[in-house]
Amino acid sequence: MPNLSVTAPNEGKAGLIPAKTEPENLECPLGLVTTWLVPNELFYIRNHFPYPQIDMATWSLSIGGQCQRLVAFHYDELLKMPRVTKNVTFECAGNKRSFLTPPAAGEQYGIGAVGNAKWTGVPLSYVLDLAQIDAGVQEIIFTGSDSGQRPDMPGEFNYQRSLPFQKELLAECLLAYEMNDKPLPFKHGAPVRLIVPGWYGMANVKWLTGITASVTPFKGPFQAVDYLYLQREDDYQQAVPVTEMKVNSVITWPSKGEVLKPGTYVLRGLAWTGKGMITKVSVSTDDGMSWTDAILASPEHQQFTWTFWEYTWTISSPGHYSLMVKAEDSLGNQQPRVSAWNVKGYGNNMMHQVPAFVPGTPMVH
Repeated sequence: MPNLSVTAPNEGKAGLIPAKTEPENLECPLGLVTTWLVPNELFYIRNHFPYPQIDMATWSLSIGGQCQRLVAFHYDELLKMPRVTKNVTFECAGNKRSFLTPPAAGEQYGIGAVGNAKWTGVPLSYVLDLAQIDAGVQEIIFTGSDSGQRPDMPGEFNYQRSLPFQKELLAECLLAYEMNDKPLPFKHGAPVRLIVPGWYGMANVKWLTGITASVTPFKGPFQAVDYLYLQREDDYQQAVPVTEMKVNSVITWPSKGEVLKPGTYVLRGLAWTGKGMITKVSVSTDDGMSWTDAILASPEHQQFTWTFWEYTWTISSPGHYSLMVKAEDSLGNQQPRVSAWNVKGYGNNMMHQVPAFVPGTPMVH
């Protein structure tokens, strides 16, 4: 593999919606997604720092900390290890932030900071077993190559996140080097990124360079300052960590402001959740006064992945319509009409609402 840098081919750019220029943050135009797996070039991009420079001649993934064996693996060595492929949907914790009232700080994402892809790589548990993690370890820390300064504290930081040392959770994770049957694109974390099924996207550390076993909780800023549900500024004593995705759904067609004619249409959208599976999607065309079940339209739907939904709607009268969608999952989780507000605007799973306008006179029957 050649050296990796931001000058890589124009991957992950075509048609994406800018949320922030520096560092680059782009959301997916979900209305253009017609396949269950999002093409690599349409998958959303979330960065905290500028893109790193990676020399593949010297790159390795090291595992250290509280373990019996300190090990490091070059890219070619990882390719020779047991491999697993998983379809996984993940969503940026700040998705739908722009719909919150009052506004919350952060990138003002609409509905497109979410995607579903096929990820192939080494099971995380396999490399942890090679390192022989010590008894008493509480967390596993993951370090990315991307680094920079934060506006709220002095110093230079790498992007780092930790996961609890829980066998069931870690057994689901993988160190991905392929995305949709192609080498992992640089902008999506090549040569290797962590994939944590069911969790929000902040857990999926890109440009992975180090894994550390720790007997104490990790207190890095992307763990102990960011990605916390805060009800009041600086009320960190009551903060709850952002972890698994909440049940969520969106309308991808029609889009906001669509002018329709009387007739029959198929409304379309997507629904996803964290640990469970989507079991029901309901649609309202009258601002939530009445609801009808939609059809779940993804035969491939499985745990940790999203599903398309469809709803046939016949319009007989002109006027303004308020289209809404809500989803339920196999664990009994349901979307709220209004999501609980939090300072940093994370985990907004409020029902998605799209206004539609039908001009003209009523149809004659």
